Amino acid sequence: MSHLEVTGRRRQLAEERRARRRRRRLVSGAVALAVVLVASGTFLLKRGDDSPGKPTAKQTRTQTTLLFQVQGESGDAIATALLAHDAAVDNQSGAAVLIPSQVIVTVPGTGTLQLGRALKTVPPDRSRSAVGDLLGVTVDGGWVVDVPTLSRLVDQLGGVLVDVDVPVLAARTVVLNPGSQRLDGERATTFVRYLAPGEQEQSRLARLQELLDGLLAALPRSTSQVSTLLSGLGARSIASEPAPKLASFLVGLAADGRSDALQYDTLPVVAIDPGDGVTSFRIDADATRSLVDRLLAQSVPAGARQTGNRVLVLNGVGTPGIGDKVRSQLVPAGFVFVASRNNASFGVQKTRVLVKEATSEAQALGERVAKALGVPLDSVQTSEIGTIADVVVVVGADYKPG
Repeated sequence: MSHLEVTGRRRQLAEERRARRRRRRLVSGAVALAVVLVASGTFLLKRGDDSPGKPTAKQTRTQTTLLFQVQGESGDAIATALLAHDAAVDNQSGAAVLIPSQVIVTVPGTGTLQLGRALKTVPPDRSRSAVGDLLGVTVDGGWVVDVPTLSRLVDQLGGVLVDVDVPVLAARTVVLNPGSQRLDGERATTFVRYLAPGEQEQSRLARLQELLDGLLAALPRSTSQVSTLLSGLGARSIASEPAPKLASFLVGLAADGRSDALQYDTLPVVAIDPGDGVTSFRIDADATRSLVDRLLAQSVPAGARQTGNRVLVLNGVGTPGIGDKVRSQLVPAGFVFVASRNNASFGVQKTRVLVKEATSEAQALGERVAKALGVPLDSVQTSEIGTIADVVVVVGADYKPG
């Protein structure tokens, strides 16, 4: 047998081993992709194991998170996954949370909308903030690629090995038959976008898992090689971090996959507003918390699980994006950002920090918010603020972003 034949045979055996590992992960870790509870026109995606873990409060954070999104022709995100890698030698592991593009998020400074639509509405960093608030975790960075760029990346890697689960049709013609196969860029992007008639969104998320697994397996093991590859993708590859840092993260995540330390799961959601032709989802809060405890516990920021620290921001000056600037000061200070929206009127001169009760505890809470925002302590006032938050910040012209 020639050297080329030996090399090809080794590659084939490695791919078969990887495919077997991937199928085991799909069976053991992605019950959410297969179990759908239908009731009153809604369905619930459930994980296989809802036993909550406990975030390690005093542990030094070594986990890094990255929001990966594929942008379609209309500008919407057609595929989204929150990736995580822990580079600590004693705890090296990875995770990928697959997120439906139709899940409703609260975008700082914009309001509520589907996550997929947020990508064409606001800058990518505000989509990352929205996902972080939705899951209650820190999202360190992001990477957005459009469909042609993703296709080109797949081709430069020599294709990706995936398990095609159903016949994939285009204009009523079968373009992909079921089975394990190597796909070029065009066929890979067709596969990840495909949803057969009658299928639920979790089927498309399972195909996103296949593509991600195939991409990571095809990456070079050299960080410098991956960095060069990323640098050559062009302007439609938009990353919050420089290519070497993104490459290091991806190489680490690929190593997690090779060692069976990469876990995939789907964000647990419930369908809302069925029957209007546009399905949206909200998260299943309890199941999502369990998922975060299992996969992303290190990335739960201080204060995210506390009660009595939820803050709503009202824009009293009309400056676009002010809610996101306020959020960037609140979350690191241990507060939970609820949402931001316009005040009933603009022209507010002095920032007000509104608390519910005239008690020493409420006053102390308001003062902590004021300190986090760098506004005077006398901005704290008692007011009827409803039940959505514990503190309401009405941003005035005196507010200076930190």
